[in-house]
Amino acid sequence: MNSTYDDEIQKLTYLIIKTNKTLWDLEDSARLSELGDKHVAEVKKNIDIHNQQRNDLIREIDTVLYSLLDVSKGSESSFYSESPGMLIDRLSIIFIKSSVVQKMISVIEEDDLRLEYLEKEKILLGQIESISNFLDFYIERLLKKDVFFEIQQPVKIYNDARVRKYIKHFDN
Repeated sequence: MNSTYDDEIQKLTYLIIKTNKTLWDLEDSARLSELGDKHVAEVKKNIDIHNQQRNDLIREIDTVLYSLLDVSKGSESSFYSESPGMLIDRLSIIFIKSSVVQKMISVIEEDDLRLEYLEKEKILLGQIESISNFLDFYIERLLKKDVFFEIQQPVKIYNDARVRKYIKHFDN
């Protein structure tokens, strides 16, 4: 691959990991109901902001790869609905979860609980390996023009203040 694109993908991958780690921390904070409704509401707003950043980063990764790999639409049978950006996002989340589990293992004192978390670590590392291998295979197939993906256009609904008054009718 072109080094400019490599640098861009590395930067975007770093940013998606950072954003997902922030989301992880915010989700933990949102569970602290003892801090009150105002705290939870503020954290939920921050979660919305970072989720939008996450979606934008996925789209940006896909846009860079789409251009780099010169992706072109093929037959419907060669369409992959999950994009490389989505896979990189999933890998970053599993990586974060694995890091948390590894830290927990280092402090857990009970043998049975430690064994349980060692098993969780093994599962997560297997998922990282499996999805990474698939991503490599997917990129190879994209390069060969065997498959394609599309960059999905975002369709905002809930962020549109003009329709908030209508959305409440659907909550029933």
